[in-house]
Amino acid sequence: MAAFSVVWLAGCKPEETPRLPGNPGDLQFEGLWIGNTSQMKLAEFEVQNIEEHAYVTRCRLSYMIGDDWRLRDLHNADGLSEIIDRHFSFSLPDQSTVAGTFADTTMLEGSMQIVYGAQVAETITFICVSDSSRNDVIGLSQLLFKLEDKTWHFIQDYDFYYPQTKTIATDSGWIAAGEFATRTSPIIELRAGHLELPAQIPEIFVVGTKQFSPFAADGFEIIIHDPGYYYLPWTTSDTARGQEGSSLNISEILEINTGSSHENLLKFTADFNCKVYREYGQMRHLEGTFTGYVRW
Repeated sequence: MAAFSVVWLAGCKPEETPRLPGNPGDLQFEGLWIGNTSQMKLAEFEVQNIEEHAYVTRCRLSYMIGDDWRLRDLHNADGLSEIIDRHFSFSLPDQSTVAGTFADTTMLEGSMQIVYGAQVAETITFICVSDSSRNDVIGLSQLLFKLEDKTWHFIQDYDFYYPQTKTIATDSGWIAAGEFATRTSPIIELRAGHLELPAQIPEIFVVGTKQFSPFAADGFEIIIHDPGYYYLPWTTSDTARGQEGSSLNISEILEINTGSSHENLLKFTADFNCKVYREYGQMRHLEGTFTGYVRW
């Protein structure tokens, strides 16, 4: 009879090859990145360094499909995507895809392909920054102003404060309007021009000093809605008293890639120091900075 000998080898397993560290340059992107999309919504990414590798561990995206507003909030402690040589990409549960590239330690650029009904419905681009407090054309849309002795600072969020833009058709031409608003009321309206065509908007929204005039083809008007008093509107337009000593300057312009040949979007930062009026001779002093959009 043959004899069998069984030997148990306890605790023996294949030796694991130690994982090599990632690109050290990718570790510098750790932190929170937040910014605007080409739909003027918010995009947010959190980067964490795990065992000498950089990962996107959280993604929060707000976007529109037609009239349908969506908010995606994805989180994975092990990483939604590893950052490799400044790049990352991952898929959402509906098979939409997100990809981004870190330009440097201050700016992240990327795009999202939205899948709707099993087809790519739209491509949305985004620019995010590592410093959410920066008040310039790369940062979040926001409004900082002083109306007489009261200072206000509003920054775009997911729920209540946001930028919007529109073109207004009048008997004398098209008016471009960039706004910052709440759900119930605009706070500021920066209006420009009486243009023959909306396509002329980028001709007047350029860096430089602007004139206050509600009637000139290249004139500008500011309407501020007082948050401290029922959002009552005050305007720079008063033909009798004017704007002597006032100033309006567009300091920065950024052309936004909308992913569409039928839609154009500019982001701008404007600084203003002026007088605003209401009826019956009321006048107040207004100064501040506004980062918003115009679209055509």
